[in-house]
Amino acid sequence: MDLFFTPLLLFFVPVLLKISEKTKLVTIVSPVALAYAGGILFSYTSIPIHTEILIQITEFSIAISICLLVLGSNLDKFRILLKPLLKSFFLSILSLFIAIFLTYFLFGFTSEKSADIMGMLVGVYVGGTPNLNAIGMALQVPNETLVLVNTAEITLGGIYFLLLITVIKPLLSLFLPKYTEGKISTEKEGEVVQNQPLSIKIKMIFFGLIAAMVILGFSFGLVLLLFGYLNIPAFLILLTTISIIGAQFSIIKNISCKFETADFLLLIFSFAIGLQIDLNTLLSNGLEIYLLVGAIFIGTVLIHFLLARITKTDVDTLMISSTAALYGPAFIIPIARAINNRELIIYGIALGLLGYILGNYLGLGMAWVLHIIG
Repeated sequence: MDLFFTPLLLFFVPVLLKISEKTKLVTIVSPVALAYAGGILFSYTSIPIHTEILIQITEFSIAISICLLVLGSNLDKFRILLKPLLKSFFLSILSLFIAIFLTYFLFGFTSEKSADIMGMLVGVYVGGTPNLNAIGMALQVPNETLVLVNTAEITLGGIYFLLLITVIKPLLSLFLPKYTEGKISTEKEGEVVQNQPLSIKIKMIFFGLIAAMVILGFSFGLVLLLFGYLNIPAFLILLTTISIIGAQFSIIKNISCKFETADFLLLIFSFAIGLQIDLNTLLSNGLEIYLLVGAIFIGTVLIHFLLARITKTDVDTLMISSTAALYGPAFIIPIARAINNRELIIYGIALGLLGYILGNYLGLGMAWVLHIIG
């Protein structure tokens, strides 16, 4: 019974969250956070769960999600990014690295567990939540730690996001130059049709999944051929690299709904992880992780502000590039609206997509460097 019920449950709950994503609760708390919470609650019920199926779906959903996100990236956009925005984005990454090494050496977070968490944080603060989870699985981080890092990141990120859309711009304007309108062309690139018929959307989702699964299968086979076993970090890097190549083909570019499908798979992953959590362990080990995530997040933001002051980066460029790094492309539009600058939207989204691509490489690289230092 549980062999058939487990996949049904993992599909049904994310569908409910997707249907209700416009409601006030889901908008405020976020679907990912609710998926984690729902999984934890379900884990304390008597509902039969097939453990092996659960683990397989968990691993499959995050791998396909990463693949779809990279396949949806249009690298042509990066060629027209102006230097100030791109420079500020990389200053954000530099700020993150500085914050991590300061936290590592000054606050005593030198254990292997801390090194893995810092690698995951590079993934999320350069790319996004899928990168964090993929890196965590590649480094074989326990599920309890994975959920705690996600929870801490969502909590701190939510608080800072409220500040971004309210008081950050007036405060930064006190010591940073103002944005000069017209620096960047607002010429529209190919617009995605928003009101596609349901039959077309279903077809696009199907084609996107087929493309992602072909790349997944090829990456899996190549890793087995090269190593003789499933080397997960190598598999993740190979999956990302082949997806970058695949994203350049017009047949892939013409497939819509890749990001929407990836978001749904991320909900499945989040719910599945929640089902595997022991809440007692979660509560007893949470403080250290909150302190670690908090130190890196706050350090990254403050160092980026300082570097922006030194390099005379304007306020809007700083806020858009910082949002692209810390939150990803989905949050660019609300920030652009909050600062009344629609001119930078397309470029901010492009930077967020670039972050998705770089996140896996930099996150795994940081974890390996810290392991070697340790």
